[in-house]
Amino acid sequence: MTYMTKTLAAAVVFGGAATGLAYADRDDARRIQEASITLVEAIQAAEAHQGGKAFDAQIEDDSFNPEFEVTILADGRIFDVRVDAKTGDVIGSREDLDD
Repeated sequence: MTYMTKTLAAAVVFGGAATGLAYADRDDARRIQEASITLVEAIQAAEAHQGGKAFDAQIEDDSFNPEFEVTILADGRIFDVRVDAKTGDVIGSREDLDD
């Protein structure tokens, strides 16, 4: 493969990745606008529910309703807690066994 071909291939790959990230940012921004609670409130709800400390949190755009996913460390175990971004209710919790 020539230098020019490699450069063009890299530009396509990285350009596509950057475009995907731009769309993800727009989706996240749209979900945040739909939320009635803040990320801080979602973290507080998740910590109270699971009885631990949060170390990661983000808005999720995988569902039809906006929700936050908060990762909690409790009793040496890791849990993913889902919080409804409109009501602030915890809608699910599971131990993260993947990590």
